[in-house]
Amino acid sequence: MTSPNPRITLCGRLSVSWDGEEIGESLPGRQGRLLFAFLALNRRRPVRRDELVEALWADEGLPSGGEALLAPPLSRLRKALGPGKLEGRSELGLSLGDEAWIDWEAAEEGIEKARNLEDEGRHREAFDEAVAAEKILAGGLLPGLEAGWIDDYRNELEDLRLQALELTARAGGPLGDAERARGERAARQAVDAAPFRESARTALIEVMEAQGNIAEALRAYEDFRVLLRDELGTFPAPELSAVHERLLNAHENAVTADDKESPPAKAAAPESEATREEGATLSETAAGPVPIERQATPEQIGRLIDPRITEIDLVGREEILRQLNGELDLAVNGDLRIALLAGEGGIGKTRIAAELAAGRDDVTVLYGRSEPDEIRPFRIWSGLLRSAMRQVRDIPPSEIVGADGPTLARILPELVRSMELPAPGPAGDLESERRALFGAVMRMIGRLTARQPMLVVLDDLHWADRSTLMLLASLAGDNPPGGVLALGIYRDTELPEDSLLPETLTNLQRRLPTLKLEVEALDTEQVGQLVGNRLDATLATSLRDQTGGNPFLVEQLVRHLEETGIEDPEAAPAEVRQIVSQRVNHLPDGGPDLLRRASLIGRDFDLPVLMATTSWDEDAVIDLLDAAVSAGLLDESPTVPGRYSFVHALLRSTLEDELGLTRRAMIHRDIGEAIERQTASRPERRVGEKAWHFIQAGPAETDRAVHWATQAAEQAEARLAYDEAVDFYEGAIAAARADEPVDQGLLARLLLSQANARWKNGSLQAAGDTFLEAAKAARESGLPELAAEAAIGSRWGGWDAFDADMAEQLNLMREALDGLPETDSPLRAELTAMLGNMLYYGSGKAAEARELADQAVEMIERLDAPEAEFGVIQATAYRRWEPGRLDERLPASERMLELAEQLDDPELTGQGLVSRQLSLINLGRGAEAEADRSRHYAMSETLPQIRVISKAMRASAWFMTGDWQDGEELVRELETEGMPRGAALLIEDALRFMVRAQQGALAEHLGRLELFEAGAKGWEMWPTWRLGLMLAKAQAGQLDEVREMVAELGYDSLDETRDFNNTLLPFCAVGNLLAGELDDQEGAAKLIELLTPYSGEWIIIARIGSTLGPVDMHLGELQLLAGNHREAATALERSLITCEVMEAVPYLARTRLALASAFEAMGDPDGAERRLRLRHEGEEVARRLDMQAILKRHLPA
Repeated sequence: MTSPNPRITLCGRLSVSWDGEEIGESLPGRQGRLLFAFLALNRRRPVRRDELVEALWADEGLPSGGEALLAPPLSRLRKALGPGKLEGRSELGLSLGDEAWIDWEAAEEGIEKARNLEDEGRHREAFDEAVAAEKILAGGLLPGLEAGWIDDYRNELEDLRLQALELTARAGGPLGDAERARGERAARQAVDAAPFRESARTALIEVMEAQGNIAEALRAYEDFRVLLRDELGTFPAPELSAVHERLLNAHENAVTADDKESPPAKAAAPESEATREEGATLSETAAGPVPIERQATPEQIGRLIDPRITEIDLVGREEILRQLNGELDLAVNGDLRIALLAGEGGIGKTRIAAELAAGRDDVTVLYGRSEPDEIRPFRIWSGLLRSAMRQVRDIPPSEIVGADGPTLARILPELVRSMELPAPGPAGDLESERRALFGAVMRMIGRLTARQPMLVVLDDLHWADRSTLMLLASLAGDNPPGGVLALGIYRDTELPEDSLLPETLTNLQRRLPTLKLEVEALDTEQVGQLVGNRLDATLATSLRDQTGGNPFLVEQLVRHLEETGIEDPEAAPAEVRQIVSQRVNHLPDGGPDLLRRASLIGRDFDLPVLMATTSWDEDAVIDLLDAAVSAGLLDESPTVPGRYSFVHALLRSTLEDELGLTRRAMIHRDIGEAIERQTASRPERRVGEKAWHFIQAGPAETDRAVHWATQAAEQAEARLAYDEAVDFYEGAIAAARADEPVDQGLLARLLLSQANARWKNGSLQAAGDTFLEAAKAARESGLPELAAEAAIGSRWGGWDAFDADMAEQLNLMREALDGLPETDSPLRAELTAMLGNMLYYGSGKAAEARELADQAVEMIERLDAPEAEFGVIQATAYRRWEPGRLDERLPASERMLELAEQLDDPELTGQGLVSRQLSLINLGRGAEAEADRSRHYAMSETLPQIRVISKAMRASAWFMTGDWQDGEELVRELETEGMPRGAALLIEDALRFMVRAQQGALAEHLGRLELFEAGAKGWEMWPTWRLGLMLAKAQAGQLDEVREMVAELGYDSLDETRDFNNTLLPFCAVGNLLAGELDDQEGAAKLIELLTPYSGEWIIIARIGSTLGPVDMHLGELQLLAGNHREAATALERSLITCEVMEAVPYLARTRLALASAFEAMGDPDGAERRLRLRHEGEEVARRLDMQAILKRHLPA
C-alpha cells in the first residue's frame, strides 16, 4: 500500500518524514543511510540488488559473496522503514507514491520553473523560485556520506546550484536594490565555484550593469578575457562579447563633455578585510592606487592584544614591565631572547604583554593565542607568519619565504596559489621534514627581523598543541634568528598531566638566555588602586579577600556590585563561576542564552556563525552583543565588523559548562553547518573546526563527523603533525563506533589510518594495537582486500616491532588469505609471505611455512609490484636464513634497498639496511656492515619508528667489539624507554649469549631462561632455548643434572633443527659452550659434524646483528676439545683473520687463547714466542671483560 506524502531531505541534514513520523534518525547506520539515499534518488525505476552492492562497496573493492553481505543491512532497512515501504526482492524500490516530496526533485523543478518565469518576464516570481532552489541545494548532497556514486550526483547538484545562482542574478537585475545586491552575491558565488563558466560571468556582468556599475562590469569582463587567454588560450563567446560591446557603448554615452576635457578623479579603492586589519592605506601613483605600508600605532597594537588597555589601569606590574623592556632592548640589539610569564588565569599576563607592545615603536609585534582543545596544528605559528607577511606588503612573498616556499606551504597552504608552488606531498622521512619545516620558519623570521626586530607573543601556551611546542623548541636549534624576543605566556597552575610544555621550556632555558617571571596576585593597596573611585576605598581589603587579588576577578566582582547595588563584597558569590553567571544574567532577555551559544564557537567568534545558532533576527542579536560589550563581557574587534571575543577564557568556559548535553550537541551542529556554508567554495579551509563541532554534535551527525575528522587528520599529516592526526582519527573512530549498527569496513579503514599515523610518529605499540583492532573490524566487514591489508598491518615491521597475541594474528591472517581470490595479486603474495613468517616462528609448522614462502616468492616474480615485492622479500627472510642458502641472502638485501630507492621510501630503506648489515655480518664483512649500521642510526634520528631497532643494532655491535659497558648502558636505556617483548627478547639474547655466557654468568638469567624454554615449546627456536637453559644450569654448578640430560637425550635428540631450521648454527654455538663446561668430547664430535659445512660464516642469532662469532672459532674450540689439535689450529687460524677484519675483540681474544692451546698441544710449530704472544693478548682482553668461562676453558689450570 502506498504511503501518503513522504517528505525526504537529501540536501543538508538527512531527514525522512513518512506517515507523519520522522524516521531519518532511525535509518540503520551508515549503510542504511546509503541504501535509502540510493533508492530515493532512483525512485522512478526498480533497483537491482547488484546495484545496491556496488553502492555500498564499489569504492573499496567488491566483496565476494556481496549478495550475502547485502542481506543484513537490507533487512535492517526494511525493519526501520516499516511494512510496505520497501518493496521487491531481486529488484527493489521505495513505495513513495506520486505525492512524495524530495528536496532534490523540488529544487530541479524550482529551477525549471524559475527559468520559464524569467523568460516570461515575471522577474519577482522567478527570483523567489531561484532563491528557494538554491537554498535547498546549498546544503550539499548527503554531507559526510562518501561514495563514488554520491560524487556523481554531487557534480549534478553543483551544476543545478550554479544554474540557481545565475537565475537569482538574472531575475534580480530588473528588481530593486536589495534583489540586485543579492543577485550580485549569487553571481560572485557562481564565479568563485566555477571560474571558467561563461554563463556565471555573464550573470555577474549583467547584474553589475543593472546596478549601474558599468566600470566594474567592464573590469569583470576584462578579468575573464585575460583568464581565458592565459589559462585556456581562448576568448569569450560571441554572446558575452556582445554584452561587452553594449557596456562600452553605455560607458561612452555616460561620459560628459566636461569629463572629456579633464581626467577623472581616481576613486579610492575599498580596503580589504586583511588591509583594514593591518592598517594599510592606499597611495596614488601614475599607475593607480597601490598599497603602501602604514604600521599600526603602538596603542593600536596594544588594543589588538587586550582591547581594555585604555579602559583599566595597569597596577602593580611596573617591575615586570621594566625587566621585559630590558629583554626587548637586548633583542633590538640583535639577540634572541626568551621571556616567560607564568601565573593563574586572570592574573594579568596578557595585559602585561599588551602594555609591553603598546610602549614600543621600534619592533614588529606578532601575537598568537592557543585555544582549549586546540584543533589546528601549528595554528599559532601559521597566524603569526601570515600577520608578519601582511605587515611587510612592500616585499614580494617570494623574497620573504625565499627558497623555503615548498616547505612553508605545509603550514601556509596559500603559498601554493600565490607563488604557484606544487602542493606538498606526503611525508616520507618525518623528522627530517619536520626539521626542514622548522628551519624554514626560523629562516623566514630571520629575514623579517633583518628589517626590524620582533616581539613574538605566544599566549595561553598551556593549551598549545604538540606541534606548536615542537616548533617553539626549535628556537634553541642551530642558527636561530636574532633580533627576537619570544614572550611565552601560560598558566602554570593548569597544565594537563601529559603537557609537553614543561619539557619544552626546560630545553629552551637550558640553551638560551631565558627570563622567567611569576605574575603574583595584587595586594590590598594595589586592589584599591585598581578599583579607584568606583567603590568605597575601604572595601579594598574585602575585595582582596574575596578574589585573592586576581585582577580579572576583581573587575568582575566590582562590575557585579555596580550592577546589583550590593555594598558589601562579602555578600556577593565567592566562586568565579557564580560571579560570571550572575553578571551574564543581568543582560537583556536572550543575552545569556546567546553568549552560551557563542561560547561553543570559541574565544573569538563571528556574527554570521552565531546567527546560525539562533532564530533571532540580526538586529536583535547585534543589540544583545552590544549590551554584552557594554557590560565588559565581550570585546568587539576594532578592525573586523561582526567579530567578537570573550574578555577572558574563564568567562567563555563558565558559559560553556552551563549548557546541557543535548542543547550543546544541537548548537555544535548548527556551528558546523555554518562553517560548512562559509567554506563551501574552499572546503579544505577550517576542516579542524568542522571536525570538532560535528564530533561534538553527537550520533546524529556521524557522517559529517567522520568525514571532516578524516579530512582534518589527513591535513594534519600533511603538516607533519602526527599527534594531532591521531587525535582527529580518534574522533572519527568514536563517531563511527557510536553509529549503530557499526559499519565495520569504515571503522577498519579509520583504524588503519590511525595505526599508520601512530607508526610514523614512533608510537609502535599503540600502532600495533590499532592495527590489530583494524584487522578485527575488517574481518567483521566481510571485505577481503581490506581484511588482508589490515592483517598485514598487524605484522608490519616484524614480530618484534610491537607486542600482539600471535595466535590471534595467525587466525586473522589465515581468514584474510582464505577470503582473497586465488588469482595472483600483490596483496595475496604479501599476505602469503606474512602468514608463512608467523607459522615458522610461532606454530611449529615449518614445512607449511616453507611452502608458503616459496609460493609468495613465485607469485611476486610474476607481478610488477615493487612495494609488495619488498614486503615478500622481508617476510620470507626465514627461508633464506636456513642452512645452506648463504648465496641468497646478500642479493635479496640488495634488492630490498633497490626497491626502497625506487619507491623513494626512507622507512623501507631503513629496513633494507637492517637486512643488508645482517647479510654482511654473516659474510664477515664488518666495515660494510658498520657503514649500514651508521647510516641506519643517522636515519633513526628522523624516523621515530626505526629507533628501537637502530639502538638494538648499535648495542649488538658494541657487544661484538667488546664495548660491553656501553652496550649494557644502551640496553638499560632501551628498557627504560619501554620496548615490545619481541624487541626485548632480541636484545636480551644478545646480552645473555654474547656477554654473560662468555663471562660464565648465565646463571643470573636461569629463572628467565626456564620461563622462555617452557613458553617456547612449539617454536623452531625451542631446541636452542633448551640448550641455553642447560648451559645456564651448567654455569650455575648443576653439572650432574645437565650430564644426565645429555646422557639421556644425546645431541642428536637435543637438536631438532638439523635438517632445516635457521637456528642450527646458534644451536651449535651454544652447544660448543655447553660441551666446554662439561668437557664433553663425544658431544664435541657431534657438533663438529653439524658445523663443518658452514665454515667461513658468522653465526647470526637475531636481525639486530647479534652474533655468536665465526663458525671457524667454534669448530676450532670443538676440535681442540675432541683432541684434533691440527684441525683445531687450521680452523682457528681462519677465525683469527676474520675476527681481526670484523674488529670482534672478545671473539678475537677467545680465538687467540684457543689457538695458543692448540699450538701448545702440537709442540709450538710456530715457536713458543707466537704462542705466548697469542695467550698474553687473549688473556689481557678476556680478563678485562671478565670472560671467566673462556679463561677457565683455555688457560692452564
